[in-house]
Parts: sequence; structure tokens; C-alpha cells
Amino acid sequence: MVEIMKQKISKDTITFVEKEDSELYSIKINKGRFKGVIFTYGKVNLNEDKEKDQLGVNFKFIVNKGNTRYSMEELNENIKFKKFLADLLKYLLEEEFAYNDKHTTTDIKEDM
Repeated sequence: MVEIMKQKISKDTITFVEKEDSELYSIKINKGRFKGVIFTYGKVNLNEDKEKDQLGVNFKFIVNKGNTRYSMEELNENIKFKKFLADLLKYLLEEEFAYNDKHTTTDIKEDM
């Protein structure tokens, strides 16, 4: 779990939703101040900084629906929302890598 703004991100934090007019899935936020917001991640770039031994993430997103607290326009400019999306993306990538590590096998034959 990733903790953010006193909120823990878990599999229950979001739901993937289909959009009729797109091949991409959108994400609906189920908890916290952004509950009810629907957005779609766009292009994601991972940038490795070998000197600092860090991985930077840059991404684009589209807000498809605001909630009662924030309009779509407000969310596009909201620093806390962008931070939440970054932490959520980190969580999703970590979960996917963990899943792949558990379910990946190799078929390497060694000649003896």
C-alpha cells in the first residue's frame, strides 16, 4: 500500500471503467476527496537517474468527470490531484511488477 495525504491507496481505491468511445480504460476514484472523479492516463514516460539511483515518472492525463467538490478544470490545475495521480500510478506499476514477478516463468534449457 502507498500512503498519500493520510489516505492509503489500495485495490479498493479505484475501479477501472470502460469508455464507449475509447479503447483505453478510465479510472474511477472510489475514496477520499477525489471520490467520483473519472480520469484516463495518457502517455507515461519513465526516466532513470542513475546518479541518484531514482526513477522519475512523467505522465499525461485527461479528466473525464469531476465530482461535487472539484470541476474538471479545477482538477487539471490541482497540485494535490496531480500528486495523487502520480502516487496512484506508482502503486499500479508496483502492483503490476509484483504480479509479473510472481507469474513469470522462463523456459531456458541448459546444455550439460
